[in-house]
Amino acid sequence: MYCEANMRIERNLRLIDAYTLGTNMIFVLPVLVPYYHDRIGVDFHAFMAGEAAFAAAAVLCDVPAGWLADMWQRRHVEALGIFTELAGFAILLFARSFAAAVAAQTVIGIGISLCTGTNTAILYDSLLSAGRQREYRRREGRRQAMGFYTMALSGVAGGFLYPRDHRLPLVLTIAAFAVAGVATLMLDEPLRRKQPRARHPLKDIFITVKYALHDHAEIGFAILSAGALFAATKIVMWTQQPYFMLMHVPESWYGVLMAVGFLLGGAASHASHLIDGKIGAPRALALIWAAAIAICLGAAWHPGWHGVVLLMLGGTCIFGLASPRVNEVINNHVDSGRRVTVLSTQSLTVRTVFIPLSMVMGSVSKHWGFPATLVGLALWLGVTGSLLGLLALRRRRTPAAEMQY
Repeated sequence: MYCEANMRIERNLRLIDAYTLGTNMIFVLPVLVPYYHDRIGVDFHAFMAGEAAFAAAAVLCDVPAGWLADMWQRRHVEALGIFTELAGFAILLFARSFAAAVAAQTVIGIGISLCTGTNTAILYDSLLSAGRQREYRRREGRRQAMGFYTMALSGVAGGFLYPRDHRLPLVLTIAAFAVAGVATLMLDEPLRRKQPRARHPLKDIFITVKYALHDHAEIGFAILSAGALFAATKIVMWTQQPYFMLMHVPESWYGVLMAVGFLLGGAASHASHLIDGKIGAPRALALIWAAAIAICLGAAWHPGWHGVVLLMLGGTCIFGLASPRVNEVINNHVDSGRRVTVLSTQSLTVRTVFIPLSMVMGSVSKHWGFPATLVGLALWLGVTGSLLGLLALRRRRTPAAEMQY
């Protein structure tokens, strides 16, 4: 029986790897800004507005989708999310106006909200069912690293294919998502505790979100830190393409340059568990924050190849180092019945912060030039890092609450 259970877990782990490979083969990613410019006719400011629409759709759906995944079979929710994303990419393939592009981004945002937290919860619960939850940090880091490596390779291909036919990177992305959806449907649903549906769903969601953000000091701090940091690193990642345009880099090289960044991010995710026990979480977070500020300021000062290298580090390595630690804090303090809802609360926070931040940074780029965007991000990180440091000192002695069902 034990052998059979472990065989099922290993099969799930392989299918999770297949899902990770498929959903990170985003061939269009390194040329998305040029695609908006060449095929749809919009600039970086309008592109950031489209990204804000994407984030807004995800904000509205994140926590309800997480609650649905906690109540329903997670593999079905995740498969629904993947095929919804596929539909969004298909709309973008035929988009010829800004409105159509926004519609595509909105559909993709809904799809991602259905997947957010669900995949990491399936991984954690699969390991938990076999008493192997101690492997989570290593495997989650490996999974994220695999995602970065896949984005790197597909990005190189997408960059070289784009000049030949602007549509090819999107067509290949759609095919990869189809494979990922099939792999997800083949998963075995791990055993977990499901909560009774005695309360109204909205009340149930509110209680869980309140617990995550207010009642549990450690979870709340992790979620708020992720919101401030990951919203900024996402914008840093998108700044790479206009930075290349500023330097007149040929489009065929976008994929190669971004691939290097993804490989560095994958290495950071892979190695994140190696610093366990060597440096405390508060100090690690402070160092990561300081590095992100230095990266933004360094890239903004006299744009050049040094800035390309710095943005590679800021867009992926920072995320790769911090994300597994944030997810582990949540997974270790929340039971399986609420895991996806709380993980979705983290994603909700990131996207809620991203919406106004992206609009502001897009406006800064339009009125004061692109390097000013990076200075603005450094200012944002400096202010939020200071405020979160003060909050950590204030809440250090706040006891963790128990979830009330």
